[in-house]
Amino acid sequence: MKTHKGVDALLREAERERRCAIGRGDAMQHALRRRLRSHELVSPYPNLYARAGYWERLNVEERSLHTIRALAKRRPRWVFAGLSAVCLYGLEHGYGLHDGRIHIASRGGPRGDDNKRLCRLYMSSTGRLWRSDGILVTSPARTLIDCATYPFANALAIFDSALRRGLVRAEEIRVLALRANCDERAVGRLVDHASPASENGGESLMRGLMIMQGFAEPQLQVEFDNPGNPEAPYRVDFCWKLADGRIIVAEYDGMAKYADTGNPNRATLQSKLEYERRREAHLKAGNVSTVIHTVYEDLVRPQRLERKLSDAGVPRIR
Repeated sequence: MKTHKGVDALLREAERERRCAIGRGDAMQHALRRRLRSHELVSPYPNLYARAGYWERLNVEERSLHTIRALAKRRPRWVFAGLSAVCLYGLEHGYGLHDGRIHIASRGGPRGDDNKRLCRLYMSSTGRLWRSDGILVTSPARTLIDCATYPFANALAIFDSALRRGLVRAEEIRVLALRANCDERAVGRLVDHASPASENGGESLMRGLMIMQGFAEPQLQVEFDNPGNPEAPYRVDFCWKLADGRIIVAEYDGMAKYADTGNPNRATLQSKLEYERRREAHLKAGNVSTVIHTVYEDLVRPQRLERKLSDAGVPRIR
């Protein structure tokens, strides 16, 4: 298809601003739709466009943000909520939660002219609004309450991330939940278990799965002596100190972190493996009975995680 200077300029501007291009005017919209039909462009939302190759390189969160930024430009009074607000705040979350929909706060239900990709989250009052990158969003507490509808382990990762970032305090969430139209029990359970000590979304998801499977909740980021460097103690992701004196440690890691060939300054595979072996030996010398190693695949297939924890003797409380 022939080059269209106006379309090219529109797309370049949008890419600089990390958003989708917005079709304006009949002639421009016609040119964009022609390129959409020829698969040069994609359209994640009506009258929003991006180059197909450019869009393919984005992950699902970046795609959501590109759509949100464009919609905020078109509808500056919209208040983004739920998972859309999570993206704008930069909170860690599972990419599997993305389903292509955009979430906004609304005092009413769906409207007849709403696009199927627009999800209105009802709230009688949005409360004090925040801005992220100049875009209106629900407050962190309200955002977390709206995310309490996700599966427990996924929601816990979002709650942990918000607490870790210092965006909200647990008591703020509890107070707002009393006034909001929400599942207070689900929100309360998440607040009870959320912790800023969880260092990343993977650890949060793993802890959430443990809780759902009925295992005793571990201590987080427990330190152990490092004989090779006393000033830099070892810190483990999860730790259970049992009444019979046993200490069980679980680490969320895996071989994937050793395969980062893109970093020219990375340590060699052999040296990293040596470090892990030395670390585990030191932990066991420090009275750790068992070290459980888990990887992302164990979280995708929770029965694998459950088997590893059971085999290691992690106690269940139910």
